[in-house]
Amino acid sequence: MTGGAPAPPRGDAGKETEAAATEASRLGTPKKSKLKLIIGGVAALILLIGGITFMEKDKLFKTAGEKASEVLHPPILVGIPTIVSNLDSGDGHPVYVKLTAKVEIAGATDEASLQSTIPEIQDVFQTYLHETRPQDIRGNGIYRLREAIIRRLRTDLAPLQVTNVYFVELLVQ
Repeated sequence: MTGGAPAPPRGDAGKETEAAATEASRLGTPKKSKLKLIIGGVAALILLIGGITFMEKDKLFKTAGEKASEVLHPPILVGIPTIVSNLDSGDGHPVYVKLTAKVEIAGATDEASLQSTIPEIQDVFQTYLHETRPQDIRGNGIYRLREAIIRRLRTDLAPLQVTNVYFVELLVQ
C-alpha cells in the first residue's frame, strides 16, 4: 500500500466495524429529526404569536389618549324614531315595514351632539329599506339588514364610530 487510506480489516472485524457505523448513523438520525421537530415547533409558535399580535395590534397598542377617550366618552345609544317604509315588492303590491331601532355610537362627547345626526341616520334606514324586498328580511335576512345598515352608517357618520345597531321593533305587513 502506498499512501492511501488503510484497507478495512477482513473477516469478522470488518463486519463489526460496519455494524458499529450503521448503528451510530441510525442513532444519529433520530437526534437530527428531534432537533428539526423542535425547531419547527418553535418556528410555528413564533408565527402564531406574530399573527395574533398583528391581528390584535389595535387592542394591544392603544395610546393613553385612546384609552382615556374610551373612558371619558363611552358609546352612546341614540334612539331612532319609528320608521314606516314600503319595501320593494316588485309586483306593485304594497308591503310595509315598521322599524324602531337604537344606534350605538362611540366618539361623541354627549347625546345632545348626536341629535343633529338623527335625520341622516333615518335617511340611511329609509333608503336601504326602499331597496329591500320582503323575502330579503325573512330568516337570517334581519342579520344582513343589520350589517348593511351598520356598514352604511359607518361611511356616512365617518368621524363617529358606529359600533352596533339594535332593532327594538321590526314588523313586516
